[in-house]
Amino acid sequence: MHRSLAILLLFLGSPTHAAPSVRTIAALSPAATRARGAALPFDEYEAEKAITNGVVIGPDRTFTTIAAEASGRRAVRLSRTGDYVEFTLAKAANAVTVRAAIPDGDKGEGRDATLGVFADGKPLGDLVLTSRYGWYYGTYPFSNGPEDGNGHHVFDEARLLFGHSLPAGTRVRFELRDHDRSPWYVVDLADFEDVPPPLARPRGAISVVDFGADPAGVGLSAEAFARAIAAASSGHKILWIPPGTFRVDGHLLVDQVHIEGAGVWYSVVRGRGLGFYGRAAPAQSTDVRLEHFAIMGEITERIDRDQVNGIGGAMGGGSIIRDLWIQHVKVGLWFDGPMRGIRISRLRILDTTADGLNFHRGVSDAVVENNFVRNTGDDGLAAWSGQMADHHITFRRNTIIAPILANGIAVYGGHDIRVSGNLIADTLTEGGGLHLGNRFAAVPASGKILFDHNTVLRSGSIDPQSHAGTGALWFYALDAPISAGIIVRDNALIDSTREAVQFTGKRIQQVWLKALSIRGAHGPTLLLQSAGVAHLSDSNAAEVDTPMIRRCNPAFRLTQSNQKPMLVQDSINCAWLEK
Repeated sequence: MHRSLAILLLFLGSPTHAAPSVRTIAALSPAATRARGAALPFDEYEAEKAITNGVVIGPDRTFTTIAAEASGRRAVRLSRTGDYVEFTLAKAANAVTVRAAIPDGDKGEGRDATLGVFADGKPLGDLVLTSRYGWYYGTYPFSNGPEDGNGHHVFDEARLLFGHSLPAGTRVRFELRDHDRSPWYVVDLADFEDVPPPLARPRGAISVVDFGADPAGVGLSAEAFARAIAAASSGHKILWIPPGTFRVDGHLLVDQVHIEGAGVWYSVVRGRGLGFYGRAAPAQSTDVRLEHFAIMGEITERIDRDQVNGIGGAMGGGSIIRDLWIQHVKVGLWFDGPMRGIRISRLRILDTTADGLNFHRGVSDAVVENNFVRNTGDDGLAAWSGQMADHHITFRRNTIIAPILANGIAVYGGHDIRVSGNLIADTLTEGGGLHLGNRFAAVPASGKILFDHNTVLRSGSIDPQSHAGTGALWFYALDAPISAGIIVRDNALIDSTREAVQFTGKRIQQVWLKALSIRGAHGPTLLLQSAGVAHLSDSNAAEVDTPMIRRCNPAFRLTQSNQKPMLVQDSINCAWLEK
C-alpha cells in the first residue's frame, strides 16, 4: 500500500464534536481514495489507537488546547509512573520518530525530559524530549512568556535509532518511569521506519573532515565547512559530510557546489542560526545540490526579521535539494527571488517557528514534490508574489500535517501555478487547507491557477480574534479582485471544521469548481461572501450540517451543471456564521 494512503486511513477516525461523522474511506468518492501526498519512508501509528493505560484526550479543535494540535485531534496523556502507550509493529523497524508534548518551564525557558522505550518488555533506550522549541504565547508574532497567555505550538518531534531492527509483531512501549522528569507527557503519534545503512562516500568526493570539521560536534565547524565548500566548488568535486554531528553556527554560502551526506539519520549539521544560503538575488546561486543529511537548527523564538532559516537566499539554475531532514529553524526553506530553476523533493520539514517553505518574490520554474511537512508555525508551503509575480510553480504530491497557524498550501498572487495531488490535514487557526489570496501586497493572481487531485482533511479553522470561520478551501480577494483562470478539479474536502469552500473579500471571478467531493462540514458547503462568478459541476456533498450554498453577497453568480443541484440560500445578514 502507498504509505501516504496508509496515513490517510489512520487519519480517518472519529471526528470532533464540531463536525459530522466521517468513519470509513469506503464512503468517500474515488477522488479521496486514490493515493495522495508524499511516498513516505515510515509507517505512522496514532497513539489514541494504540494500547494504553493513559488518558485519551480530545477530540477538540479549540485553539490553545493540546488535542487541537494533535494529528487527528486526539492524543494520549501519560501522567503517573507506569503510564504507557504501546504500539505493535506491522513491519520491521529500527528507528522511530515520536511527536509528543511536555510542559514548558515556569518562565518559558523550556524543559528537558526522558521517556522509557521498551521492546517486548526489554529496555530499548531513552526517548529524549524537550519543550525548548515549542510553547509560544500571546498573539502574533508570539512570545516565549507564559504571562502572555494563549500557550500553543506545544508538540515537538524526537527521534531514536535503535541500533538493530525489530521484527514485525514487536510491541514497542513508551512508558513513564520514576526518574523521568516531566509532570506529564502527551504522545500524539509514532513514525516507525527501517532506516537503511549509511550511504558510502561518493567516488572522488572530498570530506569536510579533511578541512577540520569535527564529527563529534564538540568543536566549531563553520570555518571548516566554508573552506570545504569553496574547495569543492572550485575543484568541481562533491563535498562529503560523513556520519557524525557537526556544529555550525551561522550561514554557509553555497554556489555551484554539490554537498552529500550519508543519510538524514547519520550526517547531522547542527547549530544556532545554521543555514545553507544561496547568493542574494538577482545574482542567484546556480547548480547547487544538497542531499542526504539533516539540518538541525536551535531556534526557540519567532522573530520575522531574523535570517535563521534552514535554507535561504536565491538558488536556481538547475539547483536540486532532496532527501534532507530540516528541524527547529524559523522557516525550513525561504527563497527571496527573482530566481529560476529549482527542484525540491523528499524533504522532512518539522517543528518550525514559521513556514515550511516559502517562495517569495519572482520565483519561477520550481517544482516542490514528495515532501513531508508537519508542525509548522505558519503556512506549510507557500508561494508569495511579493513585488514580483511567482510563476510556473508546481506543488505536487506533498503531505502537510498540523500547521499551527495559517494554511496547508497557500498561493498569494502570481500566475501559472499548480497545486496537485497533495494531502493536507488538521489546520488549526487563521487558515485552511488550500488557499488562494490577493493578500500581503502580492502581485495579483492572473493567468492560470490550478488546484487538482488534492485531499484536505479536518481543515479550515475559526479565527480566535474575530471568531469568523475559514473554509477548508478558501479564496480571499483582500487587496484586489481576483480575476484569473482558476480551476479546482477533483478535490476531496473531508470533515471540514467550518464551511468547505469560502469566497470572501473583493470580487472573485473565472472560477471553475469541477468534481468536488465534500464529506462532512460544520457549515455551508459553499459560503459566498464576495461578489463574483463561479461554475460548479460534477460535484457532490454529504454529511454536511447545512447542505446548501449560503450566498451572503447577492452580486455572486453561481451556475451548476451535471450534478444534483445544491440549494442556494440568500442571507442579508450572515453574522451568525461568525459566532
